[in-house]
Amino acid sequence: MSATNTEKHKQQSWLRRYWLVGLIVLLVLLAWWPGRSIVISVLTDREAARIEAITPATGAAETPHRIDAEQLMADLHWLADAERAGRAPGTDGSRQAREYIIERFAALGLAPAGSDGYMHPFSSERVESGVNVLGSIIGQDPSLRTIVVTAHYDHLGVRGDDIYYGSDDNASGTAALLAYAEYFSVNQPQHTLLFAALDGEEQGLAGAYALFNTGHLNPNDIAFNVNVDMLSRDTDQLLYAVGTYHHPWLAPLVRRVQQESGARIVMAHDRPKWRAGNTMDWTMSSDHGAFHVEGIPFMYFGVADHPDYHSPRDTSDKADEEFFRITTETALSFTKLIDQVLSEKRAR
Repeated sequence: MSATNTEKHKQQSWLRRYWLVGLIVLLVLLAWWPGRSIVISVLTDREAARIEAITPATGAAETPHRIDAEQLMADLHWLADAERAGRAPGTDGSRQAREYIIERFAALGLAPAGSDGYMHPFSSERVESGVNVLGSIIGQDPSLRTIVVTAHYDHLGVRGDDIYYGSDDNASGTAALLAYAEYFSVNQPQHTLLFAALDGEEQGLAGAYALFNTGHLNPNDIAFNVNVDMLSRDTDQLLYAVGTYHHPWLAPLVRRVQQESGARIVMAHDRPKWRAGNTMDWTMSSDHGAFHVEGIPFMYFGVADHPDYHSPRDTSDKADEEFFRITTETALSFTKLIDQVLSEKRAR
C-alpha cells in the first residue's frame, strides 16, 4: 500500500472513530435530554407490545395435584390473622409467625440450617432484630450445590389504627414454602434444598442480604434461587416468571412448566430501563435480588400488584383458593425441573 493510501486509510479510520464517539454521546444526551420522555415512551410501548405478544391466551387444562390445598389455605389464614398484626420485624406477631414456621419445619423433619438452630438472627440499618428461619432437606447427591427456596414472612405491621395483614404479600409465599417443604420431605430432591423464610424483605431485602453479609451462606455453594412472593390473588390468571432476561437458558424451562400450569405464565418485568422504558423491572423487587447481586441465577414467581397491595385490605379472605393452588403447584413444577436439569448438567 502506498504512503498516500496509508494516510487516507488512517484518516478514514479516525473519522469512523469520531462518528462512533459522536453516536455514543448522542445516545447519552437522548437519555438525559428533557425530551427523553419521547424515547422512554417508545421503549415502554414496545415492551408493552412484547409482553402482550408473549402472554399465553390460556393456561393448561390441568394442573398437577401434589400439595395439600387445605393446609395451604390454613397456613395462609393463620399467618395473615389479626393476631399476627402484620408480622413486622421485631414484633410479637413476627415472633409468633417465626415459631409457627419452625414448628412446621421440625414436624416435617427438616434439618436446622440457621446459625442458632432454625434461626438466623441478624440486624441491619433498617432492621434491629430480624430473624430468618432456615431448614434443609439433604439431596440424593450431596456433592451438588444447594438450591435455595425463599419466601419472606414479614410485612408492614401496624400503622396508626390499621393492621397491614400482608396476606398475599407474603403470607401466600410463606404458605407455599411450607407446602414445598412438605412435598420434598417425602420426595427427596437431587440437590440439597435450603428453605428460607426470610425477615425484613419490606425493609430493603434485609434478611436476604444478611444471608451473605453475615457469611452464613457462601455464594459459591449456591446453584440457584427460587423465590415466591404474592401467589394468591387472581389477576386475570396471570403469573409472572422473572429472571429469563438475565438467564435466557431458563426460558425453555418456563415454557415446559407452562404445559402443566393452569396459570398464564408471562416471562417479563426483568428488563432494564434502556430496554423496556418505564416498564417495572422486578429484578430487585423481592428477595431474589440479593441472590442476583451475588451472581446466583434465580427465578421469581409472583402476580402483578393489585389494588390491595401494601394496604390494610390485603386480607386472606380475598385469596382465590384455586388460583393459589395453581400458582403454588407451578412454582413447585419449576423447582422440580431446575433440580433435575442442573443435576443432569452436572452429570454430563
